[in-house]
Amino acid sequence: MNKIEEIFRAWITAAKPTKSEAELAAKRYSICLKCEWIKDSIIFDTKCGECGCPINKKIFSPVKGACRIGKWDDVDSVDKSNTKESKTII
Repeated sequence: MNKIEEIFRAWITAAKPTKSEAELAAKRYSICLKCEWIKDSIIFDTKCGECGCPINKKIFSPVKGACRIGKWDDVDSVDKSNTKESKTII
């Protein structure tokens, strides 16, 4: 999946997540809140200081291991229920 599709799908999912997507996002968010890279943002509540993504959308990424500094690797490998195998955009 290319980055544009990943971002688009994360924003769509954030608008109306399934129960499993919301659970995974909550796990990722709790990790982000403890991360040294979290930054306040004027437009978004918080953003990642490493990649610049808004946290409230990035946590809904359909890509396992989407945190490029590896902070989500443990929760992503445990929770396989959020994997979207469809080749469609939505």
